[in-house]
Amino acid sequence: MEAITDNTQDIRNGLKTNSIEMPIEIVSRNKIDKMHWSKKAKLRDTYQLLVRNQMTLNKITKVDDGQKCGLVLIGYRKRSLDFDNFVGGCKQLIDALSREGFIWDDNMKYLGIPTFIQEKCEDKEPYVVITRSIIKGVV
Repeated sequence: MEAITDNTQDIRNGLKTNSIEMPIEIVSRNKIDKMHWSKKAKLRDTYQLLVRNQMTLNKITKVDDGQKCGLVLIGYRKRSLDFDNFVGGCKQLIDALSREGFIWDDNMKYLGIPTFIQEKCEDKEPYVVITRSIIKGVV
């Protein structure tokens, strides 16, 4: 997995974006619902370690206290899930993003409504690209 060297962009109206790429496949909500609570926690902890690693490699700083952000999650998979299963499967990942400071909290006050996208990737291993948009001046 190649680290993105300069992934920070300043966009008009004071919006700043950061992206990370993680070598994971989002697990279906149906599978997560059947997991024991300790396996869910282990999945979240694994995601958390990967998020921390990518933030360090890409020199991405944690958000300020109470910072409002936008979030786009793009899952590249060989086979698409139903939309609700994909979104539900992202819960552990969003919790990991919050715990590592990539986003402040998953509450709508701080995050708004995330955008979830699935794309097919027949020739590569599954991965996820997460883009955070920090809205400057809004805390």
